[in-house]
Amino acid sequence: MASNSKFKDPGFILTIVLVLYAGFVFIWWPTDIYVAGISLVGWLMFIGLFFWFLLAIIYCLWIEKREREKNRLG
Repeated sequence: MASNSKFKDPGFILTIVLVLYAGFVFIWWPTDIYVAGISLVGWLMFIGLFFWFLLAIIYCLWIEKREREKNRLG
């Protein structure tokens, strides 16, 4: 039985993406940049909601695809 690499696991990859996005937001946190009267951090957090929802959809589709391939191959 072949062992799958942990680095190719969709959960691991998407967790890294989330950590990088969160890191990007926190880099901007102390800055005083405003867009349309709202702090850039607020905009990034708002956009992050949609980004996380998109990642959840990608994760579900990715796992389903892997399960179908696993079942097809045996």
